[in-house]
Amino acid sequence: MISPRIEELLGKLLLAGTFGLLAVRQSVGIIAAFRATAHPPYWQLGVIQSLLGLFFVALVVVMTLRRLPPRSSATGWVPRADAIGGTFLLMLLVYLAQGATPLAAQLLAIVLMIAGTIGSIYCLRYLGRSFAVLAAARALVTRGPYGLVRHPLYLAEGLTTVGIIIGHWSVAALGLGLMQIALQFRRMQHEERVLRDAFPEYRGYAARVPMIVPGLVPAAR
Repeated sequence: MISPRIEELLGKLLLAGTFGLLAVRQSVGIIAAFRATAHPPYWQLGVIQSLLGLFFVALVVVMTLRRLPPRSSATGWVPRADAIGGTFLLMLLVYLAQGATPLAAQLLAIVLMIAGTIGSIYCLRYLGRSFAVLAAARALVTRGPYGLVRHPLYLAEGLTTVGIIIGHWSVAALGLGLMQIALQFRRMQHEERVLRDAFPEYRGYAARVPMIVPGLVPAAR
């Protein structure tokens, strides 16, 4: 059986390597966009979104390598499968045929992805060294966006997901996106259990702060 310390080290290296490759791919796409002779509508906004995405991925690599050791983590294969699926499932869109997206829908998609990526960067700034893909308790973060909802990073990523679905404009993309959103909700539930067990003060925090919708009174109250 692999020790928790070795598993943590392997997880760091695997995630940092995976997101590092994503950063390289993002960089290649940005360079290709500038070199293209014919540009699609709103391509400048697309480049902005790609640059923001590149910054977010680079930040994920840094936070993964610098993250704190976990006090406890979710056990079993189900939380691991949900974490991997929720993080990487939408990558399967590259294998699906893209529909003819109307210009208005293209603009909406890019705006949602930009907003979601900016929100993700903002949340990651506060989450810092507590960031992880697998549900784990490292440090309890309740400041900034985490004072508005308990899972703001998932909320921001949800905006990006909706933008990606609209931009792809196909029934298959919608189905894949809904599956990804469902997996993200399951990840929130896994994290809730781990954090409640690791931090006694989490119950009071959960009683004050809604789970995902800002302003919604928590059920715990």
